[in-house]
Amino acid sequence: EVQVDELQRLLAGMEKEHRSLLLKMKDGEAELARLRSVEGDKLAEQDRSAQLEKEVAALREKIHHLDDMLKSQQRKVRQMIEQLQNSKAVIQAKDAVIQELKERRSSLTRLRLLQNLEMHDRIEHLIEKQVSRGGHSSRARSKSEYVSRYAGGAKRLTGPKPLPLIRVVET
Repeated sequence: EVQVDELQRLLAGMEKEHRSLLLKMKDGEAELARLRSVEGDKLAEQDRSAQLEKEVAALREKIHHLDDMLKSQQRKVRQMIEQLQNSKAVIQAKDAVIQELKERRSSLTRLRLLQNLEMHDRIEHLIEKQVSRGGHSSRARSKSEYVSRYAGGAKRLTGPKPLPLIRVVET
């Protein structure tokens, strides 16, 4: 009986130790699961952090590329503006030359008209002189008279020498 009691007491102690070890094992497994969870979270955070760093690096590269493109476009716009300003200056200079040439043409046209009128009057005068043969003498008109007569008193034009007198002979 003593041995049986001893065995039962040992058995009870073993059962108690068994339960105690089971509790310790469950606590250990729970702690291990918690640590694994924390480590998993840390790994997930590290993975996410690495992924975000890669995204940030890619975005920085894109921003750098866009900045380069923007600077290039700004350079092109500045060059186009300079070309436009240069073209405007050239056009203004050519317009001024054209205006000057128009004014010169107008002056030359008036001068030619005056010369033609003077020539016409001289021819008429010579014809009258030849017809009358010594009739009444009329004086030749000066250029200033022609200017006042045909140009409405416009400024006096001086130009090349008048053309030589052409003799018209009727037959």
